Amino acid sequence: MTTTTDSTNTPNQGTSIDEALGQTEFGGWIAQNKVPVLSAVILIIVGVFAFGGYRHMVETKNNEGSNALYSVVSTNLPLFEKGSLSAEDFSSKFMSEWESVGHFEGGVSFAIEVSDALRAKNKYELAHNIMMKAAESTSSPQALYFVHARAAVLAEDLGNKEMAIDHLNKILSSGAKYLEGKVYLDLGRLYRESGDLEKAKTSFEWVVEKGKEAEFKKVARLYLEEMAQ
Repeated sequence: MTTTTDSTNTPNQGTSIDEALGQTEFGGWIAQNKVPVLSAVILIIVGVFAFGGYRHMVETKNNEGSNALYSVVSTNLPLFEKGSLSAEDFSSKFMSEWESVGHFEGGVSFAIEVSDALRAKNKYELAHNIMMKAAESTSSPQALYFVHARAAVLAEDLGNKEMAIDHLNKILSSGAKYLEGKVYLDLGRLYRESGDLEKAKTSFEWVVEKGKEAEFKKVARLYLEEMAQ
């Protein structure tokens, strides 16, 4: 039996594709730009896989970091609370481990826990130092709110009203909108205690005019009435 090949049914593959693409305007454009289009598709595919790999790497690093910090805190916090580990050693062990794993977002929650424990034993400077490091380790407005709120209290504990004011202003500039009335009330109080009565008045007026919490508005009015006497 003789097998024949019908050459008329085997057109040039490239020509057939180009002709098919040429039937529409967009297809014609693709036909004329096959090389750059194919290159773009390849780049997109590579980018997708690269992004997936990067996310996996970041998640792995964060998980490893979280485990390491959890270990150092859970091991040393009870010792510190019982008094068998000094505040300096507790702080040093935590900071050393944090440095070794890198300052990632998840480390902030551990830093807050350590800072709160140090403050509970009146170790204000060590606690504040940790909050300062935490502020450098995150860009999250939510995290920065809690970090600077604690740092402001610690700055007051240290008798540094100017630093406390700076932390409160950083809360306002971070974009977090939690308890703004309380932040402005504290700002007004600190400005008043520092002798800047104009800024104190402006802060208290903000609470009265724009604040949402009735208790803060009431206190702000009392401050304004006292300042008006």
